[in-house]
Amino acid sequence: MAGEEKTEKATPKKRRDQRKEGNVLQSKEIVTAASVLGIFFAARLLAEFMIKNVLAYSTKVYEVSGTYTLNADNLMPLVVDMITVTVIVVGPICAAAMLLGIIPTVAQTRGLFSAKALMPKFSRLNPLEGIKKLFSMQAVVGILKGLIEVVVIGYLIYNEIAERMPIILSLTDAGLMQGLAYAGLSIYDLVMLICIMLVFVAAGDFLFQWWQFEKKLKMSKQEVKEEFKQMEGDPQVKSKIKQRQQQMAQSRMMQAVPTADVIVRNPTHFAVALKYDQDKNRAPQVVAKGKDYLAQRIIDIAEQNGVYCMENPPLARALYAQVDLGREIPYELYDAVAEVLTVVYREKNKSLHA
Repeated sequence: MAGEEKTEKATPKKRRDQRKEGNVLQSKEIVTAASVLGIFFAARLLAEFMIKNVLAYSTKVYEVSGTYTLNADNLMPLVVDMITVTVIVVGPICAAAMLLGIIPTVAQTRGLFSAKALMPKFSRLNPLEGIKKLFSMQAVVGILKGLIEVVVIGYLIYNEIAERMPIILSLTDAGLMQGLAYAGLSIYDLVMLICIMLVFVAAGDFLFQWWQFEKKLKMSKQEVKEEFKQMEGDPQVKSKIKQRQQQMAQSRMMQAVPTADVIVRNPTHFAVALKYDQDKNRAPQVVAKGKDYLAQRIIDIAEQNGVYCMENPPLARALYAQVDLGREIPYELYDAVAEVLTVVYREKNKSLHA
């Protein structure tokens, strides 16, 4: 039913289908937090290296500018040096940000790549759908989350500056390097607080995305039933297939009756066909068995093909109940079957010498 409430957890099949469509649990805040942390720690580790390269380049420009007039000929080496220094300084940070943006995405999606997610959807061009998304729970939570982040970051910046203002004012009488060192330490403390905040935001966003994802995947009881039918198959179709398989098995079994050595019967309720090939089998083998109508068919085919039939109700019932089709008889029936085969071989020898 279309209006049926979705109260059931998603089945493994639906989760697999949704994954194929590119719908997986993913939090963008985790990617943002990882990228910011990567940039921060990369800058922290490479700060000395970056400063040395920038100062070296600045010194070179200063020295060159005092020795000759810059023109098109001597400007190009400085531009090349500037690009080289920029790549050396900024490259590792960009690489760290990119890598730590990819790793959380791959970890959350477990390396999923779905071409269907890249296919254009014309429903996205529908303005009504866009308006609905603007007022959806996801959009509202995103706006509130953004406002909270802005307010918290603004408060952290204001609080840090307010606390350090007396020291900042006193640095006017200090040297340049001392001022830069304090500014770097202040920025480090501030960024560390922002990173901690982003970690908590990412954790909260992941829990919200998980709740939204599970809610979106929920199924109604009717959907679960329909899926079960699809996986198990239509009962009527399965019944017909099973019936066809039984007919084919019976046909093969009846073809094996003429090759049997003896039919043990009871007298018409049970019939078991035995065959013994001492070169291939260790013990006689059941090549056909049946009861009631099927037993009578076995007996009729045996009589038409001259297969010896013997009435032995206890042995017929035991063979039918204990031995599967195509299996050798169990050890406990050896003696009883041996007596039957002895009679059969004796009768065959009589008929041959008659």
